[in-house]
Amino acid sequence: MRTASRQARTATGERKREQILDASVKVFGTGGAVAVTHRAVAKVAKVPLGSTTYYFTDRNDLLLQTMAHARRAEAIRLHAIVDALDGTLSLDRSVEVLTEMFFDKTVADPLYDLALFEMFMEATRNVTVRDEARAWSTMIGRLVERVLPPSDPALPRATVVQIVACLVDGLMLEAVSNGELSIADLTDRLRVVVERVCPQQL
Repeated sequence: MRTASRQARTATGERKREQILDASVKVFGTGGAVAVTHRAVAKVAKVPLGSTTYYFTDRNDLLLQTMAHARRAEAIRLHAIVDALDGTLSLDRSVEVLTEMFFDKTVADPLYDLALFEMFMEATRNVTVRDEARAWSTMIGRLVERVLPPSDPALPRATVVQIVACLVDGLMLEAVSNGELSIADLTDRLRVVVERVCPQQL
């Protein structure tokens, strides 16, 4: 009975922690890192202020754990798409999958992507979260590498992957900042670059 009770308390505590972190991602997206405080996050999570200070030692800990939480959620979503693929992709299929991975979500849920961009901006100023931002970039690069078709052998593969990953980031930011680019617009612009770095697929 004691073990069952302890497990129940642990599960309840983990759910509350996840609830707080989900709220923190929302605060990141609506107000940037400067808005992420224990008080603001507790209000959005609808929990007592003491709950946030219990699970997160200080503001930097809250920022860091929020970024890690968002990265884990994104990793699950992206790996589900990429792991379902089979074999080398054609250029058309590669662009289609990259669109599903990044642009479909950007248009459907711009707040989440705003939160992600705010997290990366925070890493430019706050060394506490910089390793987490690097881990995020590494994850995205590895997934993009798996999706891209064979690239121009005259270009280092790592360079090609970084170019495409950075282009995706830029297009996502453009989409959420001006609200005018459709998914088709984003895909067309991505295709222009992928066709050039993967020319043998034409």
